[in-house]
Amino acid sequence: MGQAMKMPRFIMFDLDGTLVDTAEEIAHSVNQTLAEAGLEPVAAELVREWIGKGTAWLWARTLEEVTGNSGSQSAALYEQYYPRFLEVYHDLTGHYSVPYPGAQVALSRLRQAGCALAVVTNKDRSLSIRLLDSQGLTQAVDWLVGGGDTAEGKPSPQPLQKAMQVAGVEPREALFVGDSSNDVEASRRAGVTVWAFNHGYNHGEPIANANPDVVLDSFDDLLQRLGLVVSAPTIH
Repeated sequence: MGQAMKMPRFIMFDLDGTLVDTAEEIAHSVNQTLAEAGLEPVAAELVREWIGKGTAWLWARTLEEVTGNSGSQSAALYEQYYPRFLEVYHDLTGHYSVPYPGAQVALSRLRQAGCALAVVTNKDRSLSIRLLDSQGLTQAVDWLVGGGDTAEGKPSPQPLQKAMQVAGVEPREALFVGDSSNDVEASRRAGVTVWAFNHGYNHGEPIANANPDVVLDSFDDLLQRLGLVVSAPTIH
């Protein structure tokens, strides 16, 4: 492990694949909606690779897969069933998800250390709120920037820039923690140091390939790199 970094004033976290493992419930939501549309299910492993670009992109990609990339058929099914997919996903949010080991403890320790925290995600804002509530994480962060809160989602820098604006901090005072190449690109474009977990969803590629400033093995690793001693083993 490298030297500890000076504690930033502000840390932004991605949500799916970073703080919470949501792949199972997203796959359930996709396949329930496909079944209602009379379509064949897709493998959960494929859905995992499609997470990170927002629900609209994920549903469009799903339909491309099941229709054999038929543009007109996909477009018609998208318009007909995307609202239903959101309903199913809303109802299932929190049912199959779990925070990654140590996430809740780490957020608490960081706030105790005086660090302001935000979640910055491409996930629809209402779904993000529901997920954070279901995992007991809503009170653990100070701000949320979700899908639809800015004109463009990650890998655009806009969501990170909005979060820094509302927090009143400069890029040099901030750190972004994510799990995908989208997170790394958005951070680079926003001028923010970026660390990335290797436990998340990076479209089937090792996160090291995206060249974050640090690859993280766990939330204990995160705390240690920020100079916070882990006093006891994390309870999983």
